[in-house]
Amino acid sequence: MEVLDETLYARVDELIRSNQRQQLLSTTGSRLSIAELVARSEGHEKALREIALEVQKLAASQKS
Repeated sequence: MEVLDETLYARVDELIRSNQRQQLLSTTGSRLSIAELVARSEGHEKALREIALEVQKLAASQKS
């Protein structure tokens, strides 16, 4: 189970990081900030789906 936790964490971390293009600063323009936040939101959605899939697999394996 620990290996699953580590690999899931690594996959989710990679999904989140891959959708972070630039650092948001107070000097970042509105358009760039919005685009960055949209990209990050998409990354979070992908990560959440990945977690949900693993939870579903785990639940199915425990029913068997």
